[in-house]
Amino acid sequence: MEGLKLKILFKNAQAYLTEDKAINIENQTLKQQVTNFQSDAYWIIRVLKHFKQERRFFCEVISYNYGKSEFDSSQEKLTKKLNQLQSVSFKNIDTLGLLSTLLSKGKYSNRRNIRRQAVQKTQDFHSIKEDVKISTLNYQINRSFYFPIKDLAFKNGFVSFEQKFQEYQDSIKFIVENDAILEQYDAVKNYFENVLNTKKVRVTVKVDIENHQVVSSFAQSEEIERIDEELIEEVKLRFVKSTIKNSSRAEQENNLFTTEEYFETFSNGDLELKALYEDHEELIEDLLKISNTKHYDHLRYLSSKHTHELMKLRFINKPFSFVFLIEGDNRYHFIWETLNTKEATYVWSTEKSVGVIQDYLGKINEIIKTVRADGKLKYISKTEDGFRRVFHNYNKSIDGFSEWKEDLKKVLT
Repeated sequence: MEGLKLKILFKNAQAYLTEDKAINIENQTLKQQVTNFQSDAYWIIRVLKHFKQERRFFCEVISYNYGKSEFDSSQEKLTKKLNQLQSVSFKNIDTLGLLSTLLSKGKYSNRRNIRRQAVQKTQDFHSIKEDVKISTLNYQINRSFYFPIKDLAFKNGFVSFEQKFQEYQDSIKFIVENDAILEQYDAVKNYFENVLNTKKVRVTVKVDIENHQVVSSFAQSEEIERIDEELIEEVKLRFVKSTIKNSSRAEQENNLFTTEEYFETFSNGDLELKALYEDHEELIEDLLKISNTKHYDHLRYLSSKHTHELMKLRFINKPFSFVFLIEGDNRYHFIWETLNTKEATYVWSTEKSVGVIQDYLGKINEIIKTVRADGKLKYISKTEDGFRRVFHNYNKSIDGFSEWKEDLKKVLT
């Protein structure tokens, strides 16, 4: 359609591209003056751009004419397609050309004649010219379009974006309010694309312009309004799933990661963990949701007992597992528990001194390297003070968790 020449007819205070359907005019200068045509008029226009999703032509005027006219046969053949349009907007409207058709005398090409007629009809001329001036200075933009999620700016309580229109010289800033949105979500916009199942949101905007200044702007979007606590929870789960998937493929020299280190390493460093989670317990709850974990109750129990003020929770990527620190009456206990594999719970007990915690973490890191390289049987066969295993009973007819917890309590002295 772009580059196509068409005839637009003005009659009975309406604009037509076909005999069947009047078309909406989005240029405010012209829209307000169509009702002032003193007789039939028509323009020859060229399509500059076809906005298919908006069902809109953006055009320029080639010539301004008055009097009755008919559509060419070539345009009539396009009736079905043209009737699908909702509106036509214009690059610009020439004041003198508009006046020529409003005054219904002569053609735009005869500028001298138009000026002579304008002098002869001074009162009409100045009245119409003033109307054009007012409508040019004060007008409204109403538009619906699609905007990429990746270009939205997530803020606390809203998203913002800028859009440029041919009717106004500068980009216009819009906001769409939503109390569920936080600024830190800006780092995971790609996950919002996945959950919303679209890379673009449809927005509807309204802008009031007076004396070349934006005096008000409004925007809304159904997709952005859909973002609530439930959808954000789905975003979190998608993020955690992808991170676990990435970690299972990676080989790392270090085996023990803090929560922040783990997600910085395996989420491509695209956000800080606090963007999604306030504490490790909330994170573990989501990890348990996405996994058909064999150790659901066990991990929740260990998480509730973890001494977070002395040691941050540690993650191991292969197999996906955790190292907790539990304070007993007489000793500190480091506990290694997996998420899904049928492994016993490994417990290392050491003296109750804050100074040994960091050194013992280094020791556990080396033990995990050995288990990975040589297998767990070789390590288990060694006699090591302070090392115990607490076994799981996977027999469905037995309360395996209660049995495991009682056995663990005997170790945690």
